[in-house]
Amino acid sequence: MLILGCMVLIAGCGCLGLWFAYRIRRRPQELRECSMALALLDTEIVWGATPLPEAFGILKERTDVPWQGFFGELKERLSQGESAGIAWKETMIAQNSHFCLKSEDWNVIGDVGKGLGRSDRTEQHKQIELVQRQLMVIKEQAETWSGKQAKMWSYLGFLGGIAGVLILI
Repeated sequence: MLILGCMVLIAGCGCLGLWFAYRIRRRPQELRECSMALALLDTEIVWGATPLPEAFGILKERTDVPWQGFFGELKERLSQGESAGIAWKETMIAQNSHFCLKSEDWNVIGDVGKGLGRSDRTEQHKQIELVQRQLMVIKEQAETWSGKQAKMWSYLGFLGGIAGVLILI
């Protein structure tokens, strides 16, 4: 029974460490997906002259989870009559728990909503382009950081479980 308890403790701590590592590795992927979605949004606004609710519907169809839910909620909010800036901000708050992004990532992504629907296509294009450049810099930093941190959390979980077993024995 003691051996089984030790194995459960090690496995539980190890799984917790692996879960943290997964969330850390997921962040650069979500940043890349956001940048690609913004490029598509830029295309729809500038070249397609697509209204924002329709553009967000297109983004919902062409993106993966969790961005699919983000753009789906944006489309719903705009269809209900909310302004684009408020809808963007409220959706960021509502969808935050579905992402592995940090608050500084959301601050940059939030800059997109400040210009949506308020200015002409050229200004919106400039705003989205600026945010994309900032996201690329953040993504590169996140990739470097996540490689180190994810490994650490993976090992730390199992080592923490072993340490717990040694303390209890």
